[in-house]
Order: sequence, then C-alpha cells, then structure tokens
Amino acid sequence: MSKTIIAKDLESLYLGNLRTVEFDLSLPEKGKFGSTFTWHSNDERFITNQGVVTRPEYGKGDRVIPLTVTAKYKEFEASKIYKVNVLEEENDIQIEQIFPVNLQKVVGESFYLPQAVAVKTTNQEIFSHPVVWTDEEELILEKPGNYSFSGQIKDTAYEVTATVSIVLEKPVIPEKHKQIAAFPMKSVRLTNHSMLKEAQDRRLEFLLSVDDNQMLYNFRMASGLSTKGAQEMIGWDSPDSLLKGHTTGHYLSALALCYGATGNKEIYQKLNYMIQELSYVQKAFEKNPAIHSGFLSAYTEEQFDLLEEYTPYPAIWAPYYTLHKLFAGLLDSYRIGGITEGLAIADKLGDWTYHRLNRLPHQQLKKMWSMYIAGEFGGMNESLAQLYEYTGKKEHLKTAKLFDNDRLFFPMEQKIDALGSLHANQHIPQIIGALKIYDQTKEDAYFQIADFFWKSVTSAHIYSIGGTGDGEMFQQPHLIGSKIDEHTAETCASYNLLKLTKELYEYEPTVEKMDYYERTMINHILSSTDHECNGGSTYFMPTSPGSKKGFDVENSCCHGTGLENHFKYGESIFFSNEENLVVNLFVSSRLSDERTGLTVDMDYDENEPEKVSFQLTFIDRAFNVRIPYWSKKIIAVWVNETIISYTEKDGYLVIEGLNNGDRVSIEFDIHFRLEETPDRKELFSLAYGPYILAVLSDKESFIEFDQSQLETTALQAIKKETGTLNFSLNDLFFTPLAKVNEEHYHLYLKKS
Repeated sequence: MSKTIIAKDLESLYLGNLRTVEFDLSLPEKGKFGSTFTWHSNDERFITNQGVVTRPEYGKGDRVIPLTVTAKYKEFEASKIYKVNVLEEENDIQIEQIFPVNLQKVVGESFYLPQAVAVKTTNQEIFSHPVVWTDEEELILEKPGNYSFSGQIKDTAYEVTATVSIVLEKPVIPEKHKQIAAFPMKSVRLTNHSMLKEAQDRRLEFLLSVDDNQMLYNFRMASGLSTKGAQEMIGWDSPDSLLKGHTTGHYLSALALCYGATGNKEIYQKLNYMIQELSYVQKAFEKNPAIHSGFLSAYTEEQFDLLEEYTPYPAIWAPYYTLHKLFAGLLDSYRIGGITEGLAIADKLGDWTYHRLNRLPHQQLKKMWSMYIAGEFGGMNESLAQLYEYTGKKEHLKTAKLFDNDRLFFPMEQKIDALGSLHANQHIPQIIGALKIYDQTKEDAYFQIADFFWKSVTSAHIYSIGGTGDGEMFQQPHLIGSKIDEHTAETCASYNLLKLTKELYEYEPTVEKMDYYERTMINHILSSTDHECNGGSTYFMPTSPGSKKGFDVENSCCHGTGLENHFKYGESIFFSNEENLVVNLFVSSRLSDERTGLTVDMDYDENEPEKVSFQLTFIDRAFNVRIPYWSKKIIAVWVNETIISYTEKDGYLVIEGLNNGDRVSIEFDIHFRLEETPDRKELFSLAYGPYILAVLSDKESFIEFDQSQLETTALQAIKKETGTLNFSLNDLFFTPLAKVNEEHYHLYLKKS
C-alpha cells in the first residue's frame, strides 16, 4: 500500500513546463496522497533545493539541471529525476558606442567579417560582443574601392556597419625578429638556499612520488589496454569526469621542465616511460575501426562529435582544452627532453586535428569556439604552430589559424581593451598562440594582437602580486580595489602571462616586461605552492582581509600548471645576443654555456635583496643587469674590490671590458613603498624591494593606518629582523606573501 501511495504521488506531481524555465519553481513538500517530498538540485548555482532559480548570464547558454525529488511514505521511499532547462538571461545591453569596424584587404583576397566587435555601454563599460552580418559567407572582392556591409549586434536591435577598403597591394610592414634569446634550461641551475630552490626541490620530490601508471589510467581504459592495477585518478581527472586527461598533459610538461631544470635522470626515465606508453595507447586507438587515425585522448571521440553538434556544457567539457594539454606535454618532451617519439605522437595527433577541423565550415568553427566552456580550446593554436615549426607540414599551421577567435583578437587589432567579462585564462593561451603563429608567418596582425593584449593586461588588470582576474574573469580596466575578495588572481592565468611575457621580451627586450615577470614570479607563482610536499597549488590567491590560501590537489587547472611552475624559475634569468649578456632576474644560480665556455655564478641572498654579485669566466660581450623597478638608484658597483663607473641604457646597468674571473658586485637602493589600487586609492599593498608583504592576521576587516603612519619617514619605523624577511611595526608582523603557508593574512591595507 505504501509503495502504491508513493507511486501515485510521484505520478501526479506536475512542475509545469521545465523546458524553458525563467522563474522560481514551486516545489511541493507533500503529495496528494500523503507522501513527503524532499528535493535535491545537482547545481544550486542555478536551482536551489528550494526551487529558487538563477538564470545563467547572457552568453553562457541555457543550463540543464537534474532535479531529484524523493518521496517517502512510512518506511518506503522512491525518487524521480526531472531535467530542468534554465534559460540564459536575455541580452539587456545598453550600447552608447559601437567602435568603427574598418578592414583593409587586397583585391582577390578571401576573408570573413569579424564575428565580434567592441562596444561601449551607457555606463561606460567596454565589451567585445558578437555580431551577425547580412553577409556571413566568405567574401572575395575583385575591384579596388571602399565597400560597406551591415549587420546587427547579436540579440539586439543595434545596427553595425563594416567598411572594407580593397587595395591592389597592402603596405609592406617590416618583419620583427627576435633580438635576444634565453639560454637553454639545461644551461641554468638554481644554487644555494632560497625560497625558489626550496619550491623547486619540493616539486621534484613530489614528481618522483607520482605513480606514472595512475597518470595513464584513463588513457589505457579508453583505448582498451590494461590499467596495470593502477588506482583511478581523482578530481577533474576521475573516470566519470569529462575533462579527464588534462592533468596527464601537464604532468608530461612538468617532467620535461623538471628534467631541463635539474637534469635528474629518474625524472627523464619517467618522462620516457610516459611517452612510450602513450604511443602504445595511440596505436591501440588506431586498431579501433570506430576511431580516426592519429587520435589520442583519455576518452573516445564522442565529446568532439558532440561539440560539432553544439552540445553545451556540462554535457561535454572542453575537449580541445584537454587535447591542448596533451599536445603541450608531448611537444615539451621533444623540445626539452629530446624524445623524438613525443614529436611523432604529436605529429599524428596534429594530422587528426587537421582532418577533423578542416572539413568544417567557417561559421561552424566560430560557433563552436564561442560556446561557453564546451568550446574552450586552451592554446591549441600555439601547439599546432609549434608543431608546424618542427614538422614543416602546412596543414598544421593552417589548423592553428582555424582557432582564431574574433571576440578576443579583433578588438586587440583595433587597440581597444575590451577584455572585461572575458574568461581570463581561457584567452591568455590564445594570445600566446597568436604570437607563435607570428613566429612562423610574420603576419603583423598576430604580433600586434599579442603586444596590445600584454600591455592592456599588465597596465590595467593586475593586482599588486601580478595576478589577474576575479572569479576567473577579466574585469573592466583599473578595477582592482573594488574587486578584493576570495576568488582573485587565478594562478594558471599568471603561469600563461609569464609565458607570454618571455616570448614578447625576446622580440622587444624592454625592462618593463622583466619588471612584470619578476613581480609575478616572486609574489604570485612562488606564493602558490604548499610548503609541504603534497603537490598542492592555489587556484585563486585570496586578497580579502584575513584571507587564507587553499592548496588544491584535486587535479584542477591550477594544480596542473602548478606541477610545472616551479621548474621555470631559471628560464628567464639569463639572456644573450651577439653584443650583450643580460641578467634579468636575481636568483642564486649558475649559468654554464657549453658552446662558449662562459659561466656566471650569481650570489643572491633573498634576505638582503639589495645586494647581488656575479663571478664571471670567459665573458666576451657587454654585461647588462636589469635595474629593478623597486630601486630608486644604484648605490655602487664594484669589479673585484674596486668601485667603478658604469653606464645606464634603457633601464639596464651596462659594464664593458670585463676580464676572465672578474667578480661584479652591485648594491641597489631599497626601501618600503606603498602600491595603491587604481580605483580605490585608500587601499594599498606594502612592498619591500621585490616583495609584496602580507600582514599575518585573521581579522576580517581591513587593517587601517592613518596618513602620518604612511609617510616615508614613518615607514622607517618598520623593523627588519636581521638575516630574514620578517618585519614588525608595533603589534603587526609582516612577511612576503611567498612565506605564508596556512596562516591568515592581509595583502591589502587601508588608509583611514
């Protein structure tokens, strides 16, 4: 009888039209025949257990949420699942200005109109917004002149016009070539005792503890091979996760970087084992008639099929994002480890990607890449351009360009910062890819996109530690103080920004780039690792008062880049060209150039950051040392025991005529300084030299200082503990954020 009552109550339960939900649901607590109902939502961001509905933001797509009702009568119960489709919000954007759309093309050149344009809203915010043109197909214009095309801002009544100038030939733009190069990783080793060396050593120890067969578990399972008794992966790589496989790609890169940074032979053996086993997985997939040749992943091709049908997240989860991590790891194994099988696997996978995407119409590709999360593709354009560099296959370069993203790229070409509301780390790798395409093609637009993006982000979108984004998203320019919370500065965004910075520096070696690099490496990346040996990394770096770091071991994106980060400290210390040897970062380290016999031993005590010395042998060029942004002046420069004169050029200290065996010592001026947020001048970080200092406190409101306490002379009252980076002022204790582990801290303080 009880089961019958439950069945009748569930049968008679009606919630209305669940295919187009816009408003709260009425979820009854009792059935008509006496059952008691309890409700459970699979995602309370959009439907709570009480039926409160929050629609996804415009542009993020509808969301299907499983909603489970459990009916209970006496000792019996049964459940029923409803699939509730919550509609995304309507587009209510109020536009004040549409930035001009002006293109220049050559007679007979095929092109498409941009799929997004920059707009300014009535509240003065600038966004990149999709547009629908009357002419959506490929265009080829055969006569010189100016042509106009009309369209509408998508899902609005706002009209937009594109002006296309057709010329007989484009102006010749001088190609940019790399002016300087970093030394290979194997030439640089961290030395002595430092926070950087300790972080590297801890991560080396962690990698040695990782079970390679566990990292291969999902790949072997998907291809039908034995999992060799390995444990399942966890978190975003668990067997039921749709993103499984991405951490394995990061792991390959981490092993390669670790080998490059340390020369550890056991790490090389692990890397070689991983590559060989993945080659067996790829061959096993090739034997499956349902799988296309060259495919490799931790799942079958189903997610790629569904993306082409525009299946939204969370039914699928960014298959090309996951593929990029694997590509990057395979190419790193070849680039750093010299493992040719890694390139061979990537070559086949590149061919698979070409055959998969080249057959799709332009509009289909653009729609795929615009899909929220499902269409996220990481740095596929970077990996394919890099693959072209190694293979010379034009198909790989063509495929790289198939990932061009107008919503990001076109405003950057126009020199408009329309980054607000874009997912930060979804788009930074795409910019790295644009620069990598420029490496291979010298098409100027790709360089301009990368250069303007870097300048926009580093001038208007970063916190004092160098990190960017709030809740993973770019905000409007200069909104920092109003975005102080628990979900700021996603770590993998900084990982990719540093990668971009280094690549741009080699083209245009300006001191500002390495100032940013040092800031972010020391204050964000170094701060993102646990002080144990658990392989944990911060996802977000909290900035709110009384914050506490969380160290993620659940195979998230930032855990993945966190496996790599701490082997990259040496890659941007030393650079050179025919005329100059350049030191950009101050880290105890040794440079050994096998080709020339040059060695540089840098001695740097991080507890006394104003002093650095170098022992040099076989130097045959000018010696350049970056004058850091945190030093007002150079106190003195010694060669051996003699104070010398020197020159300054473009932000670098330059010494010429050094002899074999000379020792150069430099003392910089160091001081405390305040770094205010651009939008709220009363909020600031306290810095000492290169370090952003944290105040240890669990107080949940801002620690306040009156103006008199912040005068230059008053700051001198801060006491530095001898031989450390610990500071105190009255009852406050300061230390670099990188030294903070589990303690609560304040990164921003307030002027009262």
